[in-house]
Amino acid sequence: MLKRLETLEIATSDLADAASIYDKNFSFAVTKSSDGRSAVVKVGNAEIRLVSDDTVKSAIDAGGEGMIGLWLEAEDVEQVASKLKAAGMDPGAIRKEEGRRLLAIDPKLANQVPLFIFDRK
Repeated sequence: MLKRLETLEIATSDLADAASIYDKNFSFAVTKSSDGRSAVVKVGNAEIRLVSDDTVKSAIDAGGEGMIGLWLEAEDVEQVASKLKAAGMDPGAIRKEEGRRLLAIDPKLANQVPLFIFDRK
């Protein structure tokens, strides 16, 4: 049903410092965005996206730096939603966004992890 981990998003208040951790400590190549607000660390077919901009400021203020999103690709997001409903959970509505169907799972249902499941249908 789920195919792969696509992206792990991490909010950081200091992008340069966060990027250097992955570069110096783990020898990962870090690609910074041209606007200087994010950077990507490729790990196999997945990526860690470091985000440091106004969109994550409230998340950092509320809970500190750390994971703000886990993106998983599915074969069929409707099947995932059906399975969650059958388990007694309300997965919410599927929406179209950037060429994919997206299911944003309430963090209360995923151990307080902001979970995004999508397909490219």
